[in-house]
Amino acid sequence: MLAAKTILDDHAAAFTWLAGDLGRVATGCCQPHEAGGDSLVFVSDEAQLAQIAGRNPAIVVVQGRFAARVDPAIMAQGCWFSVRNIPMGMALLLRHFDRKCLRFAQWGERHATAVVHDTAIIGNGVFLGPYCVIGAGASIGDGCLVGSHAVIENDATVGAGSVIHPHVFIGARCQVGQRCEIHPHTTIGGDGFGYAVDPDGKPRKISHLGNVQIGDEVEIGSNCAIDRATLSSTYIRAGAKLDNICHIAHNCDLGENGFYTAGFMMGGSTKIGRQFMTGGNSVVTAHVTIADNVSLSGRSSVTNDVPLPGHYAGYPLQPLKEAMKTAVSIGQLNEIRKNLNRVMKLLKLDHESTDTPGS
Repeated sequence: MLAAKTILDDHAAAFTWLAGDLGRVATGCCQPHEAGGDSLVFVSDEAQLAQIAGRNPAIVVVQGRFAARVDPAIMAQGCWFSVRNIPMGMALLLRHFDRKCLRFAQWGERHATAVVHDTAIIGNGVFLGPYCVIGAGASIGDGCLVGSHAVIENDATVGAGSVIHPHVFIGARCQVGQRCEIHPHTTIGGDGFGYAVDPDGKPRKISHLGNVQIGDEVEIGSNCAIDRATLSSTYIRAGAKLDNICHIAHNCDLGENGFYTAGFMMGGSTKIGRQFMTGGNSVVTAHVTIADNVSLSGRSSVTNDVPLPGHYAGYPLQPLKEAMKTAVSIGQLNEIRKNLNRVMKLLKLDHESTDTPGS
């Protein structure tokens, strides 16, 4: 539930009140064509404005540049605000309707089937779902939500306000910061892929004795795997956001506030700087370093250090503009080959004669 007055009281720096009744209250957020009298709606163009005609939503948030084009008469009903950036507006307001806590709280603070070791430390207001397991010496901070069948092993820590969804595994001694969210079927702190090979070719597993350290306000999607380090730590720094199906190998270090899109994979002992961003299905090899403020297009492959910030793409990796030219050239290779054959015939050349000494 969100009262229009709350937007002014709590988010005045981001929103500008345009017109209407500050007493209006929205109980949910809808797309413009589904809006009702108790809805919050975001509008960024003429088509969406037309869709809310006659629906009288409780609160309307308009894209700042578009606000001047809205007829003041239309704002006679509801309560209207402008925001410079619609996605940021959504980030600030949609949380008022997020009922995630209710999914965990329905079982009470600790379900009867939750297994909690006597030496584990459970903070205030923690919800433990059915069949979750909290190991010896583990610490769960105040206000955490732990879903059903989640496993938090011995001496692992989860910071205050974090959400651990069902079927998440957090390995022994791993550390999760405050206000993090880890989605279902993700593994934090499985062993890395490390082996030594005997002279006879038999692989010998290298034990991984380190851990994973995750900073504050990190979000990790479903079906991700983040390997523990061999001896020290694998780091996911504060503010990083990992999409679904990402693999982070042992001993890696991911910088603050990076965005890792679905299908991202990286080899071990690689360091990525701050403000990294990548498109889907990108790959970074082992033992390289990537600078701050690097952006990769989807399906890029990094095989060497990237020492300078910028936009990159392709395999082998190139600056984005060069990679786009390469992609265009690859699409023309068949035509280039045909034209080359025509030129060689015109000059009465062939591959054998050009390769013969003295020809």
